Amino acid sequence: MYICYGDESGHCGKKLNPKQPVQVMCGVLNDLTKLSKTQREHAEILSILNGYGIPLAELKGSEAYRGRGAWEKVPADRRDRLYESILGWAAERACKFIVCPIDSVAFFGAKDRGCADSERFRFPYEASAMNILLALQRYQQPKRNNKGRTIVIFDEQPGHDTHLLELSSGDLAFTDSYTGYDAESKSKSKPDRFDQIVDVPHFSKSHLAVLIQIADWAAFVVNRYLLLTVYEQAETYPGELVKIEAWHKQVREALVLHTAIDPPGQDGLPAYFRSMRPSGWTARKWTV
Repeated sequence: MYICYGDESGHCGKKLNPKQPVQVMCGVLNDLTKLSKTQREHAEILSILNGYGIPLAELKGSEAYRGRGAWEKVPADRRDRLYESILGWAAERACKFIVCPIDSVAFFGAKDRGCADSERFRFPYEASAMNILLALQRYQQPKRNNKGRTIVIFDEQPGHDTHLLELSSGDLAFTDSYTGYDAESKSKSKPDRFDQIVDVPHFSKSHLAVLIQIADWAAFVVNRYLLLTVYEQAETYPGELVKIEAWHKQVREALVLHTAIDPPGQDGLPAYFRSMRPSGWTARKWTV
């Protein structure tokens, strides 16, 4: 059994926000048998932090990075070391990342032009969350005897969650170009379109799920990296980009196969999601 937790960074809500030009959804996939050890070690991390006078119930990437809330009096170098350690710890636990960025200008521009897919998804959150589900289906389906063995849990997002449930439990014929589903097959054992996923996606408060917190940290890193590179935002302090690039590399090296996130195809959802990506971004682990 597998479990995938998802969270986002750069949520722009229900209309274009120039201050949030890109939304990054990150899924963290892990073998369910490793989860109890991961949770135990996570509790130990929080206990150590509390011992250092950092009272936390959960790890929030943006707060740790910016020194807000419980992190206010923690020196920047100590916060930086922890950030690198958390991402390294996720890799040691054999976590795999599914990263799905959506350019908000591209999304709302396509929606204004009557794009059927942007209309279907409504907002960048639903588009990127569906991208996670599709990537999971495509990544998991080649595995032997793996049907119905992946549980998906997203961080709570009131409003978005209801629509995502409607999409994932409704007519999924529009996803066939992405997953390679053979709708014309006459086989009596024809699988369901999302046969790798248990039931429908579920939603949880982030402080109750350790891997949602890891997804939050990873999504924040990728979002910050894109803002500093693709969107050319100025560094908030000298050397910020170099540091973010190093953390971004940790996330990238743990990505699932790139064709699960951005499958080949000149039309349908593969082409749609590629048109929503930030300029120059790739799902490959290493750029060439």
